[in-house]
Amino acid sequence: MTSPARRPWESWAPPLDPPTPGGLADADAEAIAAAYWDDDPHLCAALQWESYAATLPPSAAVSQVATGSQSVTYAPALPGGDYGLAIARAAWHRSFCTFTTVPLVPSIEAAFGDVDDGEWWEALG
Repeated sequence: MTSPARRPWESWAPPLDPPTPGGLADADAEAIAAAYWDDDPHLCAALQWESYAATLPPSAAVSQVATGSQSVTYAPALPGGDYGLAIARAAWHRSFCTFTTVPLVPSIEAAFGDVDDGEWWEALG
């Protein structure tokens, strides 16, 4: 039995639904990958993990962990649980990004078509 072909971005993606119930919807992950994977794979993965985290319930922040023999304090407090893990994974990917935010230009082109520099304000009209 052979496994189905994987898309190149899947190894960096959060759990996908399907096959994992409660994961990031496969269609959402595919849309993010289509928009960003070729330009910046780490931005793509960060956006996918952030999208997945947005579907999870926030968990209590952890500021100190004590085990009896040692104690660790976090400043600032870090979110815990699956939400905290997803946010941490997204932050790790963002640390490698060439873009610090999602570029605005593709959104303008998608909304108004091919608009020369400086003319998009008129297109907003």
